[in-house]
Formats: sequence, structure tokens, C-alpha cells
Amino acid sequence: MVTTRSAYIKQIDQLDGHVSVIGQAVVEDIRNTALAIGEGNKAAAQEVADGHDAFERLHRNVEDTCMSLMLLQQPMASDLRLVTASFRAISDLARIDEMAYETALLSMEVDLGTPKEVADLLVAMADNAAKMVLQAVESFGSGDVSVAENVFVEDDAMDKLYEKVRKSVVALLKAGEEPASVAPEILSVAKYYERMGDHAQSVSDWSIFRATGSYRGRTMGE
Repeated sequence: MVTTRSAYIKQIDQLDGHVSVIGQAVVEDIRNTALAIGEGNKAAAQEVADGHDAFERLHRNVEDTCMSLMLLQQPMASDLRLVTASFRAISDLARIDEMAYETALLSMEVDLGTPKEVADLLVAMADNAAKMVLQAVESFGSGDVSVAENVFVEDDAMDKLYEKVRKSVVALLKAGEEPASVAPEILSVAKYYERMGDHAQSVSDWSIFRATGSYRGRTMGE
């Protein structure tokens, strides 16, 4: 019984670290996609692709730990909030990384030929997504609700950037300056970044839940 309890406490203590490690890996992958798009750095995109399987294994292992804690240990109160929030936050981070992976593949497999003004907007979206993930993960570890809430403000900027990309691509198409064949891929990349912002908001939601016990205005158990 003592050994089991000791293992439980160790797993609980490690969850914060797991979320932080996964969050940092996601941020690095997002930044590498920015290098691939903004500078044509194929090595950066390849790094994202090469690390995908290892990331997935880490993600699944941590999810398995959370499920084991919930099903076998039946944690109470703050421990339950931590396990639940960790499970959901890690799932959101994994979705973000999957989109970074898809973006990296697109940058390697398709010659986007992105005009500089559009590439600069995509890089700005990537930078904003990385910033949002960093803030969400920081708030998860620190319990600082104000940092989590700032992620929602940053998402407004992300939506505006996406709209700028869309309008720029349409304008270039009308002017005959943008190859029609790759326009869908460029817009797909922009949409990936916009959705990364949505998932970063979700991580922030779970950070607030962990800190307060409330999720989107509802208290656990209501």
C-alpha cells in the first residue's frame, strides 16, 4: 500500500513537468514551420517530421498515465483537477503539434512559392501561435489566471492575421500573381495556424480549471 501511494504521489508530481515538456516541444515545432515557410528552411521542416513519432509516443504515454491515475487511484479534489486538466491540455497540445506536422509536410512536398507579403503574414501567425502556446503552458504550471486569459486576447490578433492572408491570396489570384494550384495549400497553412490558436485557448481553459475548479464559468460538479 505504501509503495502504491508513493508511486501515485510521484506520478502526480510529474504531471506538471510532462505538460511543460510537451508544450515546449510543440512551440519548437511551430517555430520550425515558420523557418520553413519564411526562409525556405527544409531542414527545419524535416526536423518536425522526424520528431513526430517520438512526440506521439510521449503524448500517448502521458495520456495513459492520466487514465491510470483516474481509473485506478481515483484522485480527489485538487489532484483530480490536475489529472483531468493535464489529460485535456495534453490532448489539445497534441492536436496543435499534428497541425505543425502537416504544415511541415506541406512545406516540403509542395513548392508554395509564397510571395513575401503572404509569407510574412504566415510567419506572424506562427509566431503568435507559439506565443499563445507558451502562455497557456506557463499559466498551467503557475496557476496565473491572468496569463491564461491573455491567450484569449491574442486569439483576436490571430483571427485578423488569418483574414489578411485570405484577402492577400485572393488579391494575388485576381492580379494573376499567385499560382492558383498552390493557393489552397497556402490557405490550409493559414487555417492550421488559426486552429492552433483555438487549441491554445482550450489549454488556457484547462489552466483556469486547474487553478479555480471552474471551466467556462461552471464549477466542477454543477
